[in-house]
Amino acid sequence: MDNTINAPIRDDFKIWQQNLRKSPNAWEHMLKNLDPEKYDLACIQEPYLNPVNLANASNLRSYWDVIYPSNHNSGAHRTQVIMLVNKRLSKNNWHIIPIKSPNVMAIELTGQFGKVRIYNIYNPCDSDHTLH
Repeated sequence: MDNTINAPIRDDFKIWQQNLRKSPNAWEHMLKNLDPEKYDLACIQEPYLNPVNLANASNLRSYWDVIYPSNHNSGAHRTQVIMLVNKRLSKNNWHIIPIKSPNVMAIELTGQFGKVRIYNIYNPCDSDHTLH
């Protein structure tokens, strides 16, 4: 079932990118400013996650599909990236690319433009282990 929200057709694709430094205040501020009429995708590094390791807010799932790395909750390492995909994008036009890392995730979009892959990468300042 495709739960795509009907919205005016636009010619552009807008991405919000932000490192939240695991802050609940930054998370709330971002959600207040992440306009689903303006943005199609949000790539978040160091998201605020609740005690059960999920991103949540009262209105989050009304407008956004929350996408976690392929191995979310399967290892000892905390998830460092998430993506929020606007629900007005048809689920028939995007899919998750499986990557075994809590620091890297990707989706592939398909449309009249062809295919494009968007990667969300968190690399800590004190190491390069994400690259290996």
